[in-house]
Amino acid sequence: MIKNLQLKKTAISLCLSTTLGLSLTGCGNKQVFDFNKSFNVAVEPNGDSISVVPIYGYADYTGAQIQFRTKDGLVVLSGTQDLGLLNVTNQESLDDYTNALKDEDDEINYYSTEIQYRDNFNKTIIDLQYTFNKAIILTDGTVVLTDITTWRDYEDDDKIQIKLSDGTCLLKEIEDVKLIDDTYATENAAYNYALTLAGSPEKVKQLKK
Repeated sequence: MIKNLQLKKTAISLCLSTTLGLSLTGCGNKQVFDFNKSFNVAVEPNGDSISVVPIYGYADYTGAQIQFRTKDGLVVLSGTQDLGLLNVTNQESLDDYTNALKDEDDEINYYSTEIQYRDNFNKTIIDLQYTFNKAIILTDGTVVLTDITTWRDYEDDDKIQIKLSDGTCLLKEIEDVKLIDDTYATENAAYNYALTLAGSPEKVKQLKK
């Protein structure tokens, strides 16, 4: 009788362990629950430039948008078509990834080399960032940096509308526009980020206020 009880306990334990294992991993190697809430680098190819930006916080959304924040206070809201957030543990891993994206004539441009190689939880759970004062518009061969007065996005569409400081309204795909808030960032932070996307100063165009 005691032996039978022990066998039943063992069977129940095995059953619970198997069920728990399946619920955590799902079928194959699919991860059912997302436990990774730490990313330290944003990487984005754009033309012949590969932008590498160390980040210190991020937020994601149900749509095709990601927001990230740099150590010096720059906040960027971007589409996700080419942008990727990485959680890398060393420079070698980052070099392997960026070099895999690189064509012969491409350049890798760092916003900063100060990367936090620690697995810290840095996801913004409650997003209160609704103010953006600049926009970066990606065009063929150039990157346009401009001040904006208002913006809006749409729940059922991946377009974004911005109003420039001269009153011009622009409606474009979110993949072609990045919203910027540099209110509390260091001087020229927005320009320096635009430069990583453009690859050279000649390809960065700043609209006059």
